[in-house]
Amino acid sequence: MKVSKSTPCLKKKIIAHKAIDLIKDGMLVVISGGTTMRELVNMLPPDLNVTFVTTNVPIALELLEHPNAEVIFLGNKLLKSAQMAVGAEAVQRLGQLKADLCLLGTNSIDLQMGITDLEWEIIEVKKAMIACAQKTVSLAISEKLNSIQRLQVCPLDQVDILITELDPSNEKLQPYAKRGLTIL
Repeated sequence: MKVSKSTPCLKKKIIAHKAIDLIKDGMLVVISGGTTMRELVNMLPPDLNVTFVTTNVPIALELLEHPNAEVIFLGNKLLKSAQMAVGAEAVQRLGQLKADLCLLGTNSIDLQMGITDLEWEIIEVKKAMIACAQKTVSLAISEKLNSIQRLQVCPLDQVDILITELDPSNEKLQPYAKRGLTIL
């Protein structure tokens, strides 16, 4: 798909469409929150049989509407600003999983700093999500490329796949491909 001056909503739909191809029947998938993840959940094929694990309340509620998805919600203290469970219990539970895939909503991604975010409690949960998964996928609209927030979630070498709305051959993505990320 070719994208020029499209709206953020359209960009997120393109990203979600690309990410769906990574999800296969029988997988255990940890999924963070955010508007791009909501687009992805709404596009899931109805016959897909997957177990999703999340700490994000809106994502859990959206997944409950999927006819064949099993939903595991890991709770603890709810962070109102992010509508997600945070804290030691959520982090500990994630540490007990062996997930196939981590789908990570990304606020900022940079070649030197990797994935960064703003709130300590959120990064602790995201770190645990990455640690429990065999593959980590960063979903980010192109405006979030080459940007840095205050706190590091993970270095770039902990990310396997980067998905944006851009064509994978776009020059903005080439430095990430050179660092070893698969670009979709």
